[in-house]
Amino acid sequence: MRNARKYDDRITVGSVPDQDDLNQLKEIGFKTLVDLRDEDEKFGGYVAKRTTALGLRYISIPIRRDDITVEDAVRFFNVVYEKGSAPIYAFSRFGKRPLALLLLLETVSKGEPLYKVYQRAATFGLDLEGDITLKAFLVEFYNAHWLEPIAENLAKLRPDLFAKKP
Repeated sequence: MRNARKYDDRITVGSVPDQDDLNQLKEIGFKTLVDLRDEDEKFGGYVAKRTTALGLRYISIPIRRDDITVEDAVRFFNVVYEKGSAPIYAFSRFGKRPLALLLLLETVSKGEPLYKVYQRAATFGLDLEGDITLKAFLVEFYNAHWLEPIAENLAKLRPDLFAKKP
């Protein structure tokens, strides 16, 4: 698949899948696709129709890059960390939105400084620091401490995924 980046054993992030990508996702056992594109980016619902036609679960969480809310983040985290939903392919136009949310949660969960989000994104081949709109969101969420209670709640719900690793 083009532009797909494996985040962990459960989640892969990337850009909008075409028909070949959808077929490949089905073949290798993916269960859920999470679409973070806002409504203006969806162009007639092609991906939703094709995904459900293949028997995969399709979830739309329309997130505008310039107006990401706490509710958007909570909904995304609840979906990707829901038991039985994996393996998951989470995507946006370029794959930055799902990766940014996952890396921000990881950074907050570990009590690390914000620059770790940008360092980790670079290892995935994405420049989040150069995306001014997304960077503003990351800084605001990190500094407002909105994700700390979310991370704590997810750790209670899924201790199997959030246990401290040696």
